[in-house]
Amino acid sequence: MSQPPSSETDSLSRRQIVLLVAALVFSLMSFSLNATMLAPAVRDINETLGPGAFVAMSTPFYLAGALANVVLIRWSDYIGRKRVLIGIVVVMCIGTALCLSTSLPVVVVGRFLQGTSNITYGLAFLILRARLSGATFGVCCGVMASINGGVAGGDAFLAGIMTDAFGYRSIFALILVVGLIAVAFVWKWVPADEAARAEGRMDWIGAVFIGLTVAGLTMFLSNGGHQGWGSTPALIWLTAAVVGFLALVVVDRRVDHPLVALKHMRSREAWPLLVVTILVMGSFMVVLGFIVPAMAEDPDSGFGLNATMTALLFLTPGAVVQVITAPFIGRLAVRIGFVTVLRAGIVASIVVVALMAVFADHKYAVAALMVVFGFTCTAVILTPLSSLGVLQASDEAPGALPGIANASYGMGFTLGFAWAGPIVGSGTDSTFQQAFWFAVGIGVVALVFSLILRPKPFTDETAAPAGSTAHQSSP
Repeated sequence: MSQPPSSETDSLSRRQIVLLVAALVFSLMSFSLNATMLAPAVRDINETLGPGAFVAMSTPFYLAGALANVVLIRWSDYIGRKRVLIGIVVVMCIGTALCLSTSLPVVVVGRFLQGTSNITYGLAFLILRARLSGATFGVCCGVMASINGGVAGGDAFLAGIMTDAFGYRSIFALILVVGLIAVAFVWKWVPADEAARAEGRMDWIGAVFIGLTVAGLTMFLSNGGHQGWGSTPALIWLTAAVVGFLALVVVDRRVDHPLVALKHMRSREAWPLLVVTILVMGSFMVVLGFIVPAMAEDPDSGFGLNATMTALLFLTPGAVVQVITAPFIGRLAVRIGFVTVLRAGIVASIVVVALMAVFADHKYAVAALMVVFGFTCTAVILTPLSSLGVLQASDEAPGALPGIANASYGMGFTLGFAWAGPIVGSGTDSTFQQAFWFAVGIGVVALVFSLILRPKPFTDETAAPAGSTAHQSSP
């Protein structure tokens, strides 16, 4: 049912909005830099920690994000967004400190802890939706989404320089500093939300089963891509996922406040969004975060560039384009619909990646296409996609869909590494061309599911007062 605009929203001054957004941006950066800044350091990581170390670090990173999203965002309905946000950034800082180790197992643990900070995106959009409305909300969504591609591209360029000069560990040292700043900013500038927490108790039994489901699916995708989809480890994880889901269905029917609210997840407003998110992450974002950087640095099948030139030519320009255009895309999405913008971005990105496949042997052609890709994918796709988990959520369980949608990011990346890793590692002359065409195919499937997705009417109203999207009955 419809809700009146929040008095808290109306009382926020422009200065308070700017400080709120600044705090959320730093919290998002604490996660985003862990993904974007490592792209130019792929070769250094593999040379220092061993062959395949980068992929080995990536799976637990995204697995942790998936688990944290499906549990902790929903928990924030009960204990407050701000409290969970501060806690998770502190955990990220601890993980970053572990990543300074020279031991791969310790680094893997650190990456797992870092991955939990993936929920900063879901929490940030929930906080924005509760506090802002209309065009202001759209523009701020664009600003938040632009952090997905880094900090105006400067992070990728800086990461390349730091890697060449000091090694990849210097990147983690910088991220630790950003994380500590984020903790201070969130504590000071994000308003408290004690007054509007959800009634009832957290469904921890459901949390265990959905965690098992998500972990099972993520590890099935990871093991299936590397050991074969019919391998024993892959089948064990798939079985665990099925058992977890069936148990979740039983629990969902027996508790008053289920973790997920499966009745809403079955609607066309929810499940197609999850599929689209997985497929977009498993295609277009793997092109950005893995295939293109690997191609740029590969001396045999690629262009043989160092980390600095990889960032300068292929990563930074597109990230700059994203930061400039994403706020306008957010404003446009408020006008014509977030799902409409998402579909347009998928179509455009399919075309761009197809052109990359055609011109895969031409360094400057791919570099130019990556600039366009910064607009079509990281701006036009990620801006609405980052917001839709909140906008399509049910009033009864506002943290459920954002949590699962954000978990789908991790599952999508895992899927992407599962198929792209073996192709990129094959070392043939057509390695990267094949990878691009594979991404195009997955992108087409994503487009089909985006057409199935039914938009939930967007209003300028906030979901609930005092910074929460917890459901409240209207008078």
